[in-house]
Amino acid sequence: MRQRITSSLQLLIADRPLLIVLALFLVGCIGLLIYLATNIHPSDLQIVTHYTSFGTTNFYRDKWYYLLNFVVFVIVMAIVHVVLCYRILVQKGHDAAIAFAWLGVVLVVISAGIVYQVLKIASLT
Repeated sequence: MRQRITSSLQLLIADRPLLIVLALFLVGCIGLLIYLATNIHPSDLQIVTHYTSFGTTNFYRDKWYYLLNFVVFVIVMAIVHVVLCYRILVQKGHDAAIAFAWLGVVLVVISAGIVYQVLKIASLT
C-alpha cells in the first residue's frame, strides 16, 4: 500500500502543470477552511440556515454547529478531488486531468461565495 501511494505521488509530482493547479486548489481549500474557522462562533442562539418562499415562515433556524457541515464538505471535497485527479491522469491522460483540476478551482470559488453568503446571513442573528 505504501509503495502504491508513493508511486501515485511521484506520478503527480512529475506532471508540473497538474501539480501547480492542484496546489492552487488545495491552497484555496485551506484558505476556505481558515475563513470558516475564524467566522464560525458557538452561540446559544439559533441561526438562519435555510430559506424558502414556501411555507409559513421564510427563514428556518438551526443550531450553530450546522455550519460545521461546510468544514466537512471542504475537507471531503479536497481529498476526493485530488484522488479523482490522479485516477483521471492515469486513465484519461494529462489534458483531462488538468481540466478536472481547473474545475476544482472553480468549485472552490463557488463554495467560497456560498459560504460567505450563508455566514453573512447567519451572523445577522
